[in-house]
Amino acid sequence: MKQQYVDQFSPTALTALLASYQGTTLTLLLAEQDWEQVPLLQALCNRFSITLDGAIFPQLLGRPGLLSRGAWLLPRPQPYHCALVPLAPRADAEQIAQGIAEAVEAMLATWSAATPPTLFLTFDCMIPNIASALAALYLRLANRVNYAGVNAGSGQFQSIPCLFDNHNQIAGGVTCALLPCDSFPFLEHGYQLSAQPMLATSSENNKVAFIDWQPAFGKYQSLIKQHFQHTLQPEELYQFAVHMPLGLLRANDDVIVRIPVGVTQEGALLCTGEVPDHSILALLRAPESTSEHATALATRLARQQNLTPAHLLEVYYCAGRQLHFGEQSAAELATLLSASGAGELAGALSLGEIGNVRRGDYPQFHNGAILCNGVRL
Repeated sequence: MKQQYVDQFSPTALTALLASYQGTTLTLLLAEQDWEQVPLLQALCNRFSITLDGAIFPQLLGRPGLLSRGAWLLPRPQPYHCALVPLAPRADAEQIAQGIAEAVEAMLATWSAATPPTLFLTFDCMIPNIASALAALYLRLANRVNYAGVNAGSGQFQSIPCLFDNHNQIAGGVTCALLPCDSFPFLEHGYQLSAQPMLATSSENNKVAFIDWQPAFGKYQSLIKQHFQHTLQPEELYQFAVHMPLGLLRANDDVIVRIPVGVTQEGALLCTGEVPDHSILALLRAPESTSEHATALATRLARQQNLTPAHLLEVYYCAGRQLHFGEQSAAELATLLSASGAGELAGALSLGEIGNVRRGDYPQFHNGAILCNGVRL
């Protein structure tokens, strides 16, 4: 059974369509513009005994590029287990990890495949401590699963109930799905260092108060002044930060992108992702080519999964990356599809990506990345 894109939500048409998926499991990616359709979709999935896991994203992706509205219906082959896990407001990393681990361990108890599955996590983007929750989760589950995932939510970074299943629609939670081990997503960002390292001298979760003992926004403002000869105003932050974000430098030479999206009254930077206190930071330069990194990522994926025209390329593409490339984002997606050898493309704009550059590595929370996976049609 194949994927289906829907941009009209007539109850009559939806009833006929969803009847064809009776008794299956569907992942549903819904554009933010059509968030009010969730109750109708839940009711019809329940009517036809469809197991549903769904999430709301700023926009969707298809072969033409960006899709501002509509929904993707993605049927899941078995085995496939999923659970929607509510999280307490302001839950710390250990509490988040515990909630996820309990749900995953219950699913692993009935997982029939001999090889470890891929744990695909879909978080509400407003959770501020996802990176440290991943670290705590790894200590609990280790290599019993592979790790991947994305952030869902509003493109305006406002809290909305962005995750849903057959009976619930929540904010502040996470959907945990177990996929067969051959459904292992790969990730790439391609951002490069452009300035000398700096020190996050005071930070907490996703808020960076001071960089090199200077108020963080003031420090970032001075760096933008050097590169663009422009005095950055707080309301302009996001449109510049997608081109020149911050990077966390890791001991293994990996660079983790952190895109600042807001400024507090005290001059702290709010990022889409945690910045640990005393992290080594650098200003990054966004990729210029729409083909180089897409080709490299697609080649790796095709080699691992033996992709053919009978496969769907499921893609999650960072909203910040899309703002950087603008209309050229469609060209990067087209390159990704053609270089992969897959026959179709479906996905969403994401607000953070979970994965690793090399299979088996420690899971990391990224910004600015492309995450993709091949799914047999």
